[in-house]
Amino acid sequence: MSNFEPADSLLNDLKRGFQASKGPEIVQFDITNRCNNNCLCCWNRSPLLGELSVDKIKENNQELTFEIIKKTLEELRLMGTKTIFLAGGGEPFAHPQIMKVLRCAKENNMRVFINTNFTFINQEMAEEIVKLKIDHIHVSLLAGTAVTYAKIHPNKTEATFHKIIDLLKYIAQLKARAGQHLYDPLPHINLYYVVFNKNHKEIDKMIDLAIATKADSVEFTPLDVIAGKTDCLLLSREEAEYVKEMVNQQSLRLDQLNIREPVKIYITQKDNFIKRIGSPEALLGRYESEIIVNQPCYVGWVFARIKADGNVNPCLKAHRISVGNIYEKSFTKIWNGPEEQLFREKAFRHDQADPYFNLIGNDSNVKFGCIKSCDNIQINHEMHNKYGSLLGKKGEFA
Repeated sequence: MSNFEPADSLLNDLKRGFQASKGPEIVQFDITNRCNNNCLCCWNRSPLLGELSVDKIKENNQELTFEIIKKTLEELRLMGTKTIFLAGGGEPFAHPQIMKVLRCAKENNMRVFINTNFTFINQEMAEEIVKLKIDHIHVSLLAGTAVTYAKIHPNKTEATFHKIIDLLKYIAQLKARAGQHLYDPLPHINLYYVVFNKNHKEIDKMIDLAIATKADSVEFTPLDVIAGKTDCLLLSREEAEYVKEMVNQQSLRLDQLNIREPVKIYITQKDNFIKRIGSPEALLGRYESEIIVNQPCYVGWVFARIKADGNVNPCLKAHRISVGNIYEKSFTKIWNGPEEQLFREKAFRHDQADPYFNLIGNDSNVKFGCIKSCDNIQINHEMHNKYGSLLGKKGEFA
């Protein structure tokens, strides 16, 4: 998740300790855990995970009430939060009151980012999305062709893929009619691809789709592995090299296209993706070994995740660490509560030997969970680029 602008007042917070003087810049809401897809690569619903336990089935049906979402959005606005991200373990558009949620977020002057499989959206919803000027939509396709889409989504068909493409083209038309398609497109459409060994040969086809649908960007990310379950989908070294070559090749193709086309398309976070899949332990599904260990983690001052059961997590991979629950306590109290401050301290120190970090990520066998995959890495990079040079030799601010 990007588009983060660290506030200057944050430096004072970092120097002072582990309290935050303002609210998070970005909050992710997992408004529902319900989902109608069973993507092969999913950490939550892949058929490769096997039969779900009773507890997991119960968890997969959790969702936040509109009333608690509205209350928390109003609270966040007063705390200075600027951006919300609707994503998580479920499909946001599976929430029965999703359009009310979007209206409420915009009424609270929030920038709204959504991660969606795009299967629930119809033309009427698309029209309101454009009218509301939703800021950014990550469309998770996972494939460049209908045939591969159906293989990766066992409970979907090729017809679903074609419906999604038609709706994306329709949104491009609506944006153009409203004059919302150039410079600062609303919504910004980002075609989002987890890359693994069942779709890695379709990088060029993925770019073809971006051009055909007049998307604004394309994003590639490596597979988030569930050990012993989905690691069979990992790229081999040869496949990773092929992907790197194709991504660079298609980036040059887009550069040439952008010279003559008014709607520009870019591969976002390209260098970071290439670095991650080329890391020494990428074949094991560990992408951050050369990045994470060399800098502090600042994310506890600027980000929070609210899960479908109301639990608040301090980062995207800390789903086993709850710092409070919005049904029991206001977000304001949770944000500077003792559990959140402990996370800020632990994350900033980033001691790899600290057993606290065994709770990060999906794999309890990894002692320092951050090295497998960090979903807040872009925010952290931007903050470290701004503040890292001010750190003393002991990793503290002067």
